[in-house]
Amino acid sequence: MKRIVFVDDEPKVLEGLQRMLRSRRHQWHMVFVTSGAAALQALAENAFDVIVTDVRMPEMDGVQLLQHVQQRFPGVIRIVLSGYFEREAALEAAGVAHQYLAKPCDPGKLCEAIDRLCHSTGILKDEDARRVVSAIGSLPSLPGTCASLVAALQRPDVGLEEIGRIIQQDVSMTAKVLQLVNSRLFGLVCEITTVQTAVGRLGLDTLRQLVLSVEIFRTFEPESPIHGFALEEFQDHCRLTAKIAARLPAPDAVVPVAVMAALLHDIGKLVLAVRLPGQFEKAIQAARLAGKPLYCMEEDSVGANHAEIGAYLLSLWGLPEAIIDAVSRHHRPETGSVPGGGLDVLAVTHIADALAWEVAAAGDDVDGMAPWNRDYLAALGVADRIDEWRIMARRIAQSQGF
Repeated sequence: MKRIVFVDDEPKVLEGLQRMLRSRRHQWHMVFVTSGAAALQALAENAFDVIVTDVRMPEMDGVQLLQHVQQRFPGVIRIVLSGYFEREAALEAAGVAHQYLAKPCDPGKLCEAIDRLCHSTGILKDEDARRVVSAIGSLPSLPGTCASLVAALQRPDVGLEEIGRIIQQDVSMTAKVLQLVNSRLFGLVCEITTVQTAVGRLGLDTLRQLVLSVEIFRTFEPESPIHGFALEEFQDHCRLTAKIAARLPAPDAVVPVAVMAALLHDIGKLVLAVRLPGQFEKAIQAARLAGKPLYCMEEDSVGANHAEIGAYLLSLWGLPEAIIDAVSRHHRPETGSVPGGGLDVLAVTHIADALAWEVAAAGDDVDGMAPWNRDYLAALGVADRIDEWRIMARRIAQSQGF
């Protein structure tokens, strides 16, 4: 039974939630409290899976509460419940909240969101790894990209297209923007899967608040170098993978989603570099010595691989399921279903990743290379097109300066 604590300083709101969720009393153990202090006490006394909190509360507001939860109880999933006119205050929680829900909240949408978050634990079965991922509010970016975005947003004449181009150069920024725009806070009824659409829906005022005031994006500053991992090379590989994905012959509806999945496919490596640098470096060195794929050695060192870790983070952040599934399975695509109507998001991501690694390797083996899954490619009916796509990938890399 999942354990959930609801926090709101208005007793009538809590009473309404209790009535609304009465049908879930046999599936969820629910606790309702009227202050941040009471919520922290409940969390200290019993293990909880989820906390759902209002933003505007006296003494300790929802942002401060979630900051405490993030630090003291990192494995707890953090949800903000906010009204439309509290949007500006709610955005202050962008660095600590996993998801936002809008007030007044439809009971079906609330239950659906909580169920989805609770079920996402199946993506990442190692409990310690889940706590590491759940503690994350944002991930770092290259200093140059951060500086470019800040400078652009400070210009009164900047356009949304320029902002979108800057954000799409960066894995962390892309994931965070998609997290926010796909939340219920903005009242959207459809999934947003492209950065340009996300930037258009968020608008310049919201982006300025997030970047200049909340400072949601930060630079990568490891305490010591991680041998075998460089953020510049990581970003280049992800961007090249996305460029290749855009050129593979997938159905039109698949392409934009696959491009985002390709850009985000290795985000779990960044999680490991930031949160578990020693274990990540150990896995990198072990992969080199053993001549095995990095994701296999991560499982020995961390208890999970970067694909699972990245997919769990994106699931917590509420990204579209097709992206989450492709990130989760991109090294083991055979665990998914084989599409019957052309390449799907997973297939494009797997192929583009392998092609990008081959470009970087210049035909030689490299540590962590995504292996071709020959049986999977044969089942897709595309095994005879790999050489053609290799030529295409090399041309893309040369023309784009990779």
